[in-house]
Amino acid sequence: MRGEGYCVDEAFARLHPVVAAWCEERLGAPTPPQRGALPLALERRSALICSPTGTGKTLAAFLPIMSRLADLRDRDELFPRPYALYVSPLRALGYDVEHNLRRPLREMGLLERPNTERGRLRRGRIRETHVRTGVRTGDTPVEERRLMLTRPPHVLMTTPESLALMLAMESYRKVLRYVETVVIDEVHALAGNKRGAYLALCLESLEALVREPLVRVGLSATVAPLERVATFLCGVDRPCAVVDERGLRAIRLHIDAPFAGAIAPLSRVAERCVELGRDVRTQLVFVNVRSQAERLAHEMALAEGAATDGGEVEVAGEDATPRPRSDAKIGIHHSALERSVRHRLEARLRAGEVHSVVCSSSLELGVDIGYVDRVCIVGGARGVTPTLQRVGRAGHRPGAVADGVVVAQDRDDVLEAAATRRCILDGVLEEIVVPEAPLDVLAQWLVMSVCYDRRVAFAEALATARRAYPYRDLEESALRAVAAYLSGGGAGPDEAHVRRLGSDADALYGLGKEVCAAFFENVGTIPDESQVTVALRGGAAIGKVEESFVAGLHEGDVMLLNGRTFRVKEVRGSSLSVEPFAGRPNVPVWSSHIKGVPVVLAREIAKLRAGIAQRLREDSAAAALRWLAQRYKLEGVAAAHAVRYIAQQMAISAVPAAGEALIEVYRMDRRQTAIFHTCAGRRANEALARVVAARLFAKLRANTTLSTDDNGFLVTLPRGVALPDAAWASLLHADDFERDLLEGLRGGHLLRVHFRYVATTGLLVLRRAGGRSIRRSGLRWNSERIFERLLEADPAFPLLRETVRTVTRDLLDAPGAHDFLRALANEPRVLHPLAASPFSFGIVTSSFGDSVVLDDRASMVEALHERVLDILGEREAEREPQPLSPLGPLFERRTGS
Repeated sequence: MRGEGYCVDEAFARLHPVVAAWCEERLGAPTPPQRGALPLALERRSALICSPTGTGKTLAAFLPIMSRLADLRDRDELFPRPYALYVSPLRALGYDVEHNLRRPLREMGLLERPNTERGRLRRGRIRETHVRTGVRTGDTPVEERRLMLTRPPHVLMTTPESLALMLAMESYRKVLRYVETVVIDEVHALAGNKRGAYLALCLESLEALVREPLVRVGLSATVAPLERVATFLCGVDRPCAVVDERGLRAIRLHIDAPFAGAIAPLSRVAERCVELGRDVRTQLVFVNVRSQAERLAHEMALAEGAATDGGEVEVAGEDATPRPRSDAKIGIHHSALERSVRHRLEARLRAGEVHSVVCSSSLELGVDIGYVDRVCIVGGARGVTPTLQRVGRAGHRPGAVADGVVVAQDRDDVLEAAATRRCILDGVLEEIVVPEAPLDVLAQWLVMSVCYDRRVAFAEALATARRAYPYRDLEESALRAVAAYLSGGGAGPDEAHVRRLGSDADALYGLGKEVCAAFFENVGTIPDESQVTVALRGGAAIGKVEESFVAGLHEGDVMLLNGRTFRVKEVRGSSLSVEPFAGRPNVPVWSSHIKGVPVVLAREIAKLRAGIAQRLREDSAAAALRWLAQRYKLEGVAAAHAVRYIAQQMAISAVPAAGEALIEVYRMDRRQTAIFHTCAGRRANEALARVVAARLFAKLRANTTLSTDDNGFLVTLPRGVALPDAAWASLLHADDFERDLLEGLRGGHLLRVHFRYVATTGLLVLRRAGGRSIRRSGLRWNSERIFERLLEADPAFPLLRETVRTVTRDLLDAPGAHDFLRALANEPRVLHPLAASPFSFGIVTSSFGDSVVLDDRASMVEALHERVLDILGEREAEREPQPLSPLGPLFERRTGS
């Protein structure tokens, strides 16, 4: 440390001298987030700090906490109690932040060394001489949890679910009442979902427990709108300052299109990712789903091996058993892999032993993985915020440029990437929509509030809930309805489903430890799909796959996991024994809702499409290229792909203007099929498709087949049924939208699947009981029986209402779909293209579902593209389309209405 008399920066001057000296020694000048946040924290004011990754916002949140703890130690008032709480959406992030916090505490001389320092008993109370940190999550061993009660850490790291558990236990409540500051990291990952709603309720419970108002500090790299998220963070009618430094780091986003036709096969994408990584030390390669991560990592390892003459990913030993190469430089990281496997990879990446890591969103948040030179995003991140979050993982140093490359798999990816880059330049982010009073979360919080035998008045519970932003408009009738079913209310003449708490006219009360065990075993809002552990024969676990995937495996089958191929040796109930093996693998598929393009980005894509089309109509291709270079910074091969794409669409069909819809009608497998081009985003299209299906059922009394993507949706009628053009055009209108949407959902699987998730969160159906997990088939059977009975006897049941809200607002975008219909100025045009139009390629091939693997889809798209080229090269416009290999006679020209 520096000697006496040195000048401390004014941002650090009010900190404790030890902390200020460390800042001057280690940091030099404060970063803008630190300069803006430190005065607020020292004045005990809550704040939302928004700045890019690597700009010091986490340290800005903790420096005042360290200063406070140092001051308490000097005054001999540092008691064994938690003064600060850190909450993150990821367990791994909590461990990382604790590790990173301990270093400055150690260098300041504040950190307790294990088994050396002990508190002193003075004036009848224990005084601490050093600071302790601790992590309390579902992974924390029982012994450590007990130690936290006898010697609580001064800074406690946890997750929303573990915070709920601690608030339900009187032993933890006694120590949590001393908390002064709560730091919420990656607040954007919580505010828009039910975990965030639960956290908001838990923070209000903590607020009611503590002695003085909490100082709340939220951290995020990318979030909008700031005012809404600040209110979510601090609660209703509480002040919250905003430190907005979102433009602090420069971002460079390239667009790479490694294909000549319409789409790149996965092997070519893998080769390109390997090529891009050759001029950097480390790179992350992001994909959107775990199964794609497995395939891409495998293909990249093959491409890397071929380029270095290294052969396969796995090599055979003397016993002919394939083994992983010890010098492998490509890793894989996603949530289905065992925690120990992920941690080993993170350590290897920090040490520079791994060159490229293929990952899903598991590395999107701020887990410490060391310095990353470049980020590749395969296909696109499906949003502006996730793009910024992912690219922000590169160049994690002050003044460094975040370098990202979007590796487009097809021409739609090129347009999406260009529109994303335009939104970034304009500072446009998709807005976080906070769930409106989810009743299943409310039910779990009510049970938490009365464990084990506490009594809470209805008026008190309602007032506490309404201070949380998601529940600001909660009605008392809704609260009492939830309490009624939790306390034993049935449906119609049926007996009670559950009894998780007791209630009378004035209050709720707990029913003891045995009844409250349902809460402790089933806490949380994350859907819990039954999974099977995959382990090496006689060795360690590798990861988890879903029961539905395992059901189709037999001994001797080859599967892909952790980027490596394994042969199945034994299939048992909850485990799968495997051994390394070289062969063509089956790729696991994990259940997850496909991430769609948000409305703000979909609108920009529509403007981009329409802008190219306008210049092609009014001027030339050269004018379109100049416009792309000027407005979207799109040049070279990618720009040529974009212009050629739109030109082909215009020649075969048409390009709808922004805010308009286009309907293309085909004969597909002897069925009339209509493709609605809306460019409204996947979630809105999911809602629109179900509204159209309901209206078709009302007209025809026949069920239809649906398929959706970001740019539109496909509807297939039964054989022998056809509609005239006017009937198709009349389906898109805003009248009776909500009624038709519910009718479209009623007979499908979405409501039933999500009722199971809602019922488990609301403790109506338990995932675990008596210390054991309930099989997925049992959960499904129980929830479906209850769903059908409730639908018949009590449609206003709270969890049925919540299921409808979850599906229409959280999963689908019903408001966005309704706004799209109301904004339509004219009826959609209905056209009959000679062949599948270029805009329809993606949705046509996706309509075949999971039976078609990625490489087969690429072949199908190329076949469709070749047919378009054939037609555009023909002078005879009325020529009948020929069968399309490998699809056979997929499209037949329709000769009449």
